[in-house]
Amino acid sequence: MKNVMKLTAALLVIVVMLLAVGCGKEAPTGLWADATYTEDATVGTGAKTVTVLVTAEETTVTLTVKTDKETLGAALYEYELVNDASFFDTLNGMKADWDANSAYWAFYVGDDYASVGVNETAISGGETFKFVYTTM
Repeated sequence: MKNVMKLTAALLVIVVMLLAVGCGKEAPTGLWADATYTEDATVGTGAKTVTVLVTAEETTVTLTVKTDKETLGAALYEYELVNDASFFDTLNGMKADWDANSAYWAFYVGDDYASVGVNETAISGGETFKFVYTTM
């Protein structure tokens, strides 16, 4: 009888573990497989807070960035969200490869296409910026 109870308990644990794995989120694919953040997140500890929306392959992640930096480029670079503070091709771990498929990160201040780059975009806090993975 003890062996039957142990076996039943072991089988119950296995079933629960299989259900837990089966109910989990699927692993990101495509560009998002390389993403640093695949869900909304807050990074940094500074006094200024800006919102950065990252959109690629019909998925958007909201990054709340807290920084003391003066420009968006410096803030993104500070927390390794871009690979360069002025001219970058990798955002949130996802590369837009112009040479491979004419891809780039379209940059918006609010809903308006930016007229200057991220390194020239001053931040005071409260702004919303958008980056959209775009191909020609």
